[in-house]
Amino acid sequence: MGVPPFVWLALAWLAGIVLGERAPWEASSWLWGVLLLAGGMIWRVRALRRTLWGRLVLRSPLGDRAVCALLAGIALMLGGWRAALGRPTLGASSLASFNDVGNAVVVEGVVVNDPEVHAARQRLRVAADRLTLPDGTTRPVNGHLVARVPMYPLLAYGDRVRLTGLLETPPAFETFDYRAYLARQGIFSQVRRAQVEVLKRGEGHPLYRTLYGLRRRAARTISLLLPEPHAALLNGILLGIEGGIPDEVMERFNATGTTHILVISGFNISILAGLFLAVGRRAFSHRLATAFAVGAVLLYTLLVGADAAVTRAAIMGVLYILAQQWGQQTLALNSLGVAAVTMTLWRPGMLYDMGFQLSALATLALILFVPGLTAWVEARVPVQGPHRRAVLNVLNEALVVTFAAQLLTTPLIVYAFGRLSLVSLLTNLLILPVQAWVMLGGGAATLAGMVWLPLGRLLAWVPWAGLAWTLAAVEWTARLPYAQVEVASFGPGPLLAVYGLVLGGWWLARHPERRAALRAWLRSRRGRLEAVGWAALVAVAVVPWVAVPYAPDGRLHLFFLDVGQGDAVLLQAPDGKQVLVDGGPDPQVLLAQLGRKLPPWDRTLDLVVTTHPDADHLGGLPEVLARYEVAALLDPELPAETALSQVWSVARADEGARLVRAVAGQVFDLGHGVRLEVLWPPRERLEGDRADNNNSVVLRVRYGRFCALLTGDVEAEVERRLVAEGRLTPCAVLKVAHHGSPSSTTSAFLEAVRPAVAVISVGENRFGHPDGDVLARLKAAGARIFRTDRNGTVELISDGERLWVRTAR
Repeated sequence: MGVPPFVWLALAWLAGIVLGERAPWEASSWLWGVLLLAGGMIWRVRALRRTLWGRLVLRSPLGDRAVCALLAGIALMLGGWRAALGRPTLGASSLASFNDVGNAVVVEGVVVNDPEVHAARQRLRVAADRLTLPDGTTRPVNGHLVARVPMYPLLAYGDRVRLTGLLETPPAFETFDYRAYLARQGIFSQVRRAQVEVLKRGEGHPLYRTLYGLRRRAARTISLLLPEPHAALLNGILLGIEGGIPDEVMERFNATGTTHILVISGFNISILAGLFLAVGRRAFSHRLATAFAVGAVLLYTLLVGADAAVTRAAIMGVLYILAQQWGQQTLALNSLGVAAVTMTLWRPGMLYDMGFQLSALATLALILFVPGLTAWVEARVPVQGPHRRAVLNVLNEALVVTFAAQLLTTPLIVYAFGRLSLVSLLTNLLILPVQAWVMLGGGAATLAGMVWLPLGRLLAWVPWAGLAWTLAAVEWTARLPYAQVEVASFGPGPLLAVYGLVLGGWWLARHPERRAALRAWLRSRRGRLEAVGWAALVAVAVVPWVAVPYAPDGRLHLFFLDVGQGDAVLLQAPDGKQVLVDGGPDPQVLLAQLGRKLPPWDRTLDLVVTTHPDADHLGGLPEVLARYEVAALLDPELPAETALSQVWSVARADEGARLVRAVAGQVFDLGHGVRLEVLWPPRERLEGDRADNNNSVVLRVRYGRFCALLTGDVEAEVERRLVAEGRLTPCAVLKVAHHGSPSSTTSAFLEAVRPAVAVISVGENRFGHPDGDVLARLKAAGARIFRTDRNGTVELISDGERLWVRTAR
């Protein structure tokens, strides 16, 4: 089989876009080229009609090489014309004309994306229409900008906002041209250090408001069904929302070459399309089943937001399914060409989008390589008997498809990012067999949960098991030696040479056979019954082992969670009661840490303590109240002076947990001899510049002879009062106040506490925490120091007599 005709035209079109961006020609010049070539083609066709041979050639539209060349030239010129039309024209009213004025400006506009939350910030795309300059001048403007704003207030598509910050040209980094990346999306400005104010809700197109509203509701349902990071992974897989995935988890998926399962890709879409095809075949004819599957995929695309990435994935995934259904490789390649032309006609800059390139290459690889590789594998697998087909299907889906896609995507990934995963095939082989269950089970659980949450939680066990296996496999292979290696940078020449070798090898070794799609053993009633029976036996055998690691062990566990520059402490009592003290700055990071420590089926906390309303202690707690059933809240009830503290006040009232105002002298009995004693603040709160810190809740945990002191962010003034009033006793464990700030942890305080272990909850920061003098004082006091920025999560375990310390790093 040769290269189909439309593929050549599509390649010419794409080449024209590249030339059009680089050549200084106006759009009219490219159109003149189109007219000249069209005239030449008309002359050539007329000349051919004068002879018998020419008339025979014309029966095949591309049978004459001259006509082929002229058509390709026309496609090239049209691509250049479209690229020339897409060049930005920045007029006097363009927002980008006011970039880099040096001082803060005020921009008003409407949010035109579904804001994504990551690292306690929201990323917005805003269509600006009004600008106030530093001199007070206000003028109408047009243009889009991006901004990262605080997490609260939560924003949505269609919100009219006022942004205050530095209006700048996006930067071009050494390893990534962020400016060009945004420019190809029609964005030429960013607002840095932005503060946001909501002026009005509900603008924008009603259809998009509805679609994004459904997407947010589905995401919220998933967050109530699963613990973290499982919920964040399922949100990425089903809804394309990646912001909630913790950076460390994403890095492991990067290292193992498996990030393709975390986003809505052609692979994910093909799983859904396969399900829709199976349903359609039972209900309709073969042709109608295909139409039903395509329609269902398009509806799914709309429901999850229909942004560029999702639309691209839907097109690519559907094309591969159509090729498999109709059994015509030529049609699939032509369809891929049509898709590439259509998407770049809409936005020429998409040609340079890494997601577009990888999706196109992966789809091309599946079309070209999968049939031959499948036949090769099937001829060499020694398994015989009734289960041979099932084994072959698993190998084909987990190994062949992955290998085929990586043949064309790996060179580009290495070229772009300078790293190569050596465990990608192994990891994909381990995790891909369960992805269909994750997607289908997750989708069913989400839909059920949107109707009735308890039913959704019952069904959510299926995707949780698949996600837990996926995480375990990815974490294991990411830790293997040389899981990922750095590759020296190279230019486009070697990249093209690699692709030439790959495609040349395929051209020489391709096989026309296609694998059979029927699974014979599942078609029989006996086979289905056997499958159900084995699944039940596996469930009975596995479920107890899943529960064992989370069962109470009769000891007190104190986790100082690694949440970055902030505090979060999880206490688990010997009988399983759970107390959370503070929530760190970022809800995604906190929820991921809780998801690792708490049983996946347990969404309850017996007590949540807020030491004070600073963002590095409070940031994660509103989302905890939304996702967990909290029996009681212990809070200092300080004035709500920030957007975050106002959100927290509303959340406390809405969720209905019993609210207790923290006052020194309170004691909470957690059972089995574990007591939580409140040492500070006094009934009459302190006042002054440092009132928030100095009104922090100070807790002492007692269990037999074990004692731990949790100090919030109190400073030297409070430490002196605690010593003078005789409230302190020796404690084996000290949570160092205020991340090791020099304003706390005085020598007199340490002399009264005499800690054997000091834990500093700290992350990367600009404050110099922990202070060198504080570290020196702790060492002089004989304390062994643990830091979450170096040791990761620090776990303290006690049976009331002895103390064990475990660290993540």
